[in-house]
Amino acid sequence: MAEKFRDYYDLLGLPREATLQQIKTAYRRLVRQFHPDVATAPDAQSRFLAIQEAYHTLSHPERRAAYDASLPRRPLEAKVQWSRPALWRLDEPQWLYALWTITAHPEVAPIARRPLNLSLAIDRSTSMRGERLRAVVRSALRLMDELQDDDVFSLVTFADRAEVIVPPRRGKPSAEVQQRLRQMQAEGGTEIYQGLRTAYQQVGRFYNSAYHNQILLITDGHTYGDEAASLRLARQARLRNITIYGLGIGENWNDAFLDRLTVTTGGSAHLILSSRDLERFLETHFRSLGAHFADSVSLTLQLGDGVKLTRAFRLQPDPMPLPPDDTPLLLGHVPQDAPLQVVFEFLVQPENVQQAEEITLLTGQWQAVLPGGGKCAPRPLAWALPVTAQKAQTPPPPPQVSRAVQHMVLYGLQEQAQQDLAAGQVAQATRRLEQLATHLLAAGATDLARTVQQEAGRLRRTARLPEQARKAIKFGTRTLKLPAVTAPTPHTPAEDNRSS
Repeated sequence: MAEKFRDYYDLLGLPREATLQQIKTAYRRLVRQFHPDVATAPDAQSRFLAIQEAYHTLSHPERRAAYDASLPRRPLEAKVQWSRPALWRLDEPQWLYALWTITAHPEVAPIARRPLNLSLAIDRSTSMRGERLRAVVRSALRLMDELQDDDVFSLVTFADRAEVIVPPRRGKPSAEVQQRLRQMQAEGGTEIYQGLRTAYQQVGRFYNSAYHNQILLITDGHTYGDEAASLRLARQARLRNITIYGLGIGENWNDAFLDRLTVTTGGSAHLILSSRDLERFLETHFRSLGAHFADSVSLTLQLGDGVKLTRAFRLQPDPMPLPPDDTPLLLGHVPQDAPLQVVFEFLVQPENVQQAEEITLLTGQWQAVLPGGGKCAPRPLAWALPVTAQKAQTPPPPPQVSRAVQHMVLYGLQEQAQQDLAAGQVAQATRRLEQLATHLLAAGATDLARTVQQEAGRLRRTARLPEQARKAIKFGTRTLKLPAVTAPTPHTPAEDNRSS
């Protein structure tokens, strides 16, 4: 077998977890394409023979198992788990959930700590005056003290305009620079684009694909009139694998905007309610950077006929709803010692399951930026499930999948409540929050359940949900740590009229 045809799965354009039906389908398609009677490419005959050899091996369980055992381990391995092992032959839409897990294998490609190229962009508008700004300065000074000699750090402040307080340089800033930071005064309005653009320029001055290139944006207010420009800049950052993280202090910042801004680059937005929250986040975030194995994991996908991807939610690291319509879908990074996990929700229409033996949910490819800045070769992805009439014999979902679905459904409940409230449907929003509180209590999240129940009562009495409470519920359900699988099961189309 020629060296270039050594990997049978790559030859057939399939992932290693491909089903037998997918192997047969790929084989029939490729045999027609590369048959010597019709193909004109110089390597058509050798490819044709390799395709036959691949099919002979992968279509037989014992031969396939032996072949799989001979394959070298890859730096990143992926697996998918389903909420049920098959689709049902029904005449109504079906909800289906997939938990996708990507795990690093550092022994395959051991890595040292990757240097950091970080620009910290601090909002110094009038609303940051007093203890809020002092807490940010204290936290920034602590972060700067953790820098190593090969790290690149810059610091930008912004209000109506941006100013570079610490130009990009390696190692710890001087005492003079630190004193300048302590003397910073709050004034003016909030224009996030000014700070974001300047921070992006600072990262660009020392840009290195082998570094962690990041912008950390800290703000406490809304930006006005420059949201579109900020999102365009985020898309530019995405192309260069520059990740943006956002920290929103207090209750008056625009969380929907900051979510969209950060998720565009594979980052995330976080709620900061106290100086201790800020210190804890910066400490945890800074230390986690040394544990990144791969960055900018992206998924380019095509859905099967009659299949809709309604929701995607990153469970870890940094829980975050992902925009299901993004192409490619940027999933985030893979830590060295923990997985990247994303749960997907699919809606399958009934037309294609009546006669089919197997339904393709999704095909595509995924890749990531590996240690040293190189990209792994695009890896194929093909998710399919058989169709069965044996609904009553379906086993329960794996516990890990149930927990993932539970997390996404709980987060979705608060989203639905917010949508109802925005539409003026106070009674419906109140019922959603009461339902959420019940499920949170069953899941063991008693403190958050109590908060949600209190706010549901307030909403019923006053028809208002204060911003601080709304954000506490939103980010509380986003970052849940679920000890058990006891709350809501996957819903059916008739359960409610929620917007997906």
